[in-house]
Amino acid sequence: MSLVAPSPRAPSAVLRWREIEGPPPDLVELCDALRVEACPWLLDSALEDARLGRFSFVGADPPLVMRLRGDVVELHGRRPAFPGLDAGFRSIEGDPFETLRECLPRVGAIVDGPPDLPFVGGAVGFLGYELGAFSEPRVTSSHDDGSSFPDAVLLLVDRLIAVDHVARRGYVLGWGFGTTHREAGRRADESLAVVRGWLDDASRRTGAAAPPAPARPDLARRRELLAAEVPRAVERSLEPAAHAARVEEIVREIEAGNVYEANLTERLSLPFDGDAFGLYRALRRESPSPFAGFVELPEGAILSSSPERFLRLTEDGAVESRPIKGTRPRGRAAEEDAALAAALEGSEKDRAENLMIVDLVRNDLGRVCTTGSVAVPELMAIERYAAVFQMVSSVTGRLRDDCDAVDLLRATFPPGSMTGAPKIAAMRLIDRVETVRRGVYSGALGYFDVRGGFDLSVVIRTILVEKGRALWHVGGAIVADSTPAAERAECLDKARPMLAALASVADAVLPASCLPRSALSDH
Repeated sequence: MSLVAPSPRAPSAVLRWREIEGPPPDLVELCDALRVEACPWLLDSALEDARLGRFSFVGADPPLVMRLRGDVVELHGRRPAFPGLDAGFRSIEGDPFETLRECLPRVGAIVDGPPDLPFVGGAVGFLGYELGAFSEPRVTSSHDDGSSFPDAVLLLVDRLIAVDHVARRGYVLGWGFGTTHREAGRRADESLAVVRGWLDDASRRTGAAAPPAPARPDLARRRELLAAEVPRAVERSLEPAAHAARVEEIVREIEAGNVYEANLTERLSLPFDGDAFGLYRALRRESPSPFAGFVELPEGAILSSSPERFLRLTEDGAVESRPIKGTRPRGRAAEEDAALAAALEGSEKDRAENLMIVDLVRNDLGRVCTTGSVAVPELMAIERYAAVFQMVSSVTGRLRDDCDAVDLLRATFPPGSMTGAPKIAAMRLIDRVETVRRGVYSGALGYFDVRGGFDLSVVIRTILVEKGRALWHVGGAIVADSTPAAERAECLDKARPMLAALASVADAVLPASCLPRSALSDH
């Protein structure tokens, strides 16, 4: 049991937790079993790494669901859990960031909690790109794509299972909040019992032994991906000629001095009536990443294999962003693979893209971090993933004492790597040249911890399943020396994992022989 210092939001809060005996559970299998509950979610370090992919978390049955639609926040209380946020439905009008500040559960310091866990409960969900109109009020969105997803969804979390992949330990956690310590303790006992029941049910269903890890794509698979073509069934928001025209328009804006860089994206889609979690398994097999995730909502499912951390805030105020700018495909053989990595590392174009976004992130963090604390400990490092190489930098800082998580979000959202620079000018240009709302894509996905920290990925390499379709976006930064052909080739490199995942589970729609070539072709 952990006792928690009281706060105005939680007059009394109690955390019950236990370490799981034996090997930690397979959270992918557990998430699949939890789909009988409402709103199952998985924050999945599918590419386990001591630095970036150490922890995974899973849960379901949130007591309250927050949906943000413009300046209206809808609160759907499913069961009593948090004081003042009981069962029932109500809506609040106002600034969504301020409403977020009011509704996120907070507690004081936790005494004797699970060791090292950065997330012990709070909220899980996504913030969509168009919320940028509230963080940058001089920007608006003029598009509507008919999506079921609102601008943001947050699931309040009082029951979860966590795995520390480095320590090889698993934990069950259950919260209780109440107006008295007795009430909070009773609810914490109920929550912990429910979570332990999840484990027991999953064990009976799948067996105690965890299944073997899925094989990762090998060089032969890469050759197959590089050799095939995009299927005709794929619908695009920008056909090749229109995409080329947009690239050229952005280059003219750069030459005129109106922007330095702008991120141009397009949406691809296919009919899909298969199982969303089966598709997620395929995506994490094709493209394992440290910030993968699955969230299933009444609106649809979010299947993410993001390699990019948007922003992390720790309990003690440390801030980190890891912007990605610069991409190359993986090679057909080891020699080509090494040459492509070296080409990315030495590319002046990609280095310029990366440096501009690093400067943007430094400026954003400087709004809310202590003077002199913003630093760039890692600049233009090359990271390798199953389908691509990425150029990644790290920008860090320390949050000012008079700022909190919401202040940090407002200062930095949406992710600068998905806008361009200067941010406001780039966002205005994006609204002009793109034809559909970005929605979930290029926003943020992750958790908000009850102690005040959070960890959010950039929503890229992500498939949405809704209304009988699978939809995903791809894009890249346009700079002065960008060309339409090179930009479409980069889009293809990023689309490969999603197309390959779809091909493996939906052969009737996307035959395995219809995978990407070296560019999105005109057919």
